[in-house]
Amino acid sequence: MSILDKQIQAFVDYASQFYPPDAVDASVAQQRRWYNDFCAALRAPWPADLQALDSLVPCPQDGHLVPVRTYTVGAVASKGQVLYIHGGGFVVGGLASHDDICAEMAYRCQIDVVAVDYRLAPEYQYPCDLHDCLAVLDYLLANDHQVVLAGDSAGGALSACMANKRPDACGTGILGQILIYPCLVNDWHTPSMLKHAHGPLLTRDDMQYYLLMRANGAAPPLGDAGFAPLACDNLSYLPPTHLFPAAIDPLCDDCGIYAEALRQAGVPVTNHLLLGQGLVHGHLRARRISDKAQLNFVGICDVVNQLLA
Repeated sequence: MSILDKQIQAFVDYASQFYPPDAVDASVAQQRRWYNDFCAALRAPWPADLQALDSLVPCPQDGHLVPVRTYTVGAVASKGQVLYIHGGGFVVGGLASHDDICAEMAYRCQIDVVAVDYRLAPEYQYPCDLHDCLAVLDYLLANDHQVVLAGDSAGGALSACMANKRPDACGTGILGQILIYPCLVNDWHTPSMLKHAHGPLLTRDDMQYYLLMRANGAAPPLGDAGFAPLACDNLSYLPPTHLFPAAIDPLCDDCGIYAEALRQAGVPVTNHLLLGQGLVHGHLRARRISDKAQLNFVGICDVVNQLLA
């Protein structure tokens, strides 16, 4: 395992007090309690002059009402917005877990951030999660918003799959995608998957567990472009893409593989691997603890402003 600097090691040690390495062996209810407690313990205070509005967007497939939280700076909604999809292995997480991350992004970028509380496995299997996210995306596009898709980990995968499913909106309504330590490739034998198979904070076994959970214990549909980002037959229509991998993460090589596929398809893509050096999966929560994590978060916000300029 790679050597972590003192700040990131402190973050990993702190996380282990809340979310143990063998968390996936516990019940889903227990996993969610651990994860929520961990997120709450590291939650940063809201910036000043920020407002948030909770609302519901109907999912056209089954009428489910998708909870949405919109973070706004100022009295008028911005035309350009970030649609943020939270991580958590498709099993844990929600509006509360990523509340401070979305709030800080909205304030730093001075734009609206729209967070989606999509349905989680195992109670709901794919494609419920994707349908919920697409419902919110379609609602924003129908109201003439220009959108940057963004998400971390599982949320990065969902963001990329949303772009796959809305080719006509890419480059017009969808201005770009920002994928933060995302799950994109579903290959258990990449160099990073083997080198960092045992963590920290995410293991190879964890990833296999999460994908099986999302697919209700069946073989994951890796040929489905709504489930697996690289299953798309034509990537050439995708919008400009920015990838923010963590170097010490089994998913690190996913960004390099996805970036090369987009380059071959002629899509503008930047893999910000340099900013991810020394960082681990989940480092968005370390931005108040680690100088490296803070610098990475600033880089993400800078890209938001570039895409929405």
